Amino acid sequence: MGNEKSRFLKRDNGTIYDSVTSVTWMANDSLLELGKEVSYAEAEQYAEQANEKKVGDYSDWRIPTIHEASSIFDKEKLNKDSKGGDIFLDSVFPPGAANCTWTSSTRGKEAQIMFYANGCPYWYEKTDKTISHSVRLVRRDS
Repeated sequence: MGNEKSRFLKRDNGTIYDSVTSVTWMANDSLLELGKEVSYAEAEQYAEQANEKKVGDYSDWRIPTIHEASSIFDKEKLNKDSKGGDIFLDSVFPPGAANCTWTSSTRGKEAQIMFYANGCPYWYEKTDKTISHSVRLVRRDS
């Protein structure tokens, strides 16, 4: 057993850099930060507030694309969600997060989520808060 080099670099400013996709994630999702599920509109507000506060010294946080959100799902990694259920996220991300994240993929009154318990994307009404909806913000490194 050798030391497997992680694709993720945890920084001291509450962010996690992904060397595979060259994006930076907020270590905590909105559920860990706010203690509640959020609608899509609340996810957008959360991103605006993170930018105003310059979380991690950045002001370009946004809701991830479905491709970005699915890129951190890893069937080989195990973590725990806010209810103690299994989710497939690297342990570099703090346990206790929601089991999914909103994405920027939208169609009418719906937005796509990425579900980390099974790696599948689903469409939900933007006002839905039934399955631990939250958002994990991302930014593209230059």
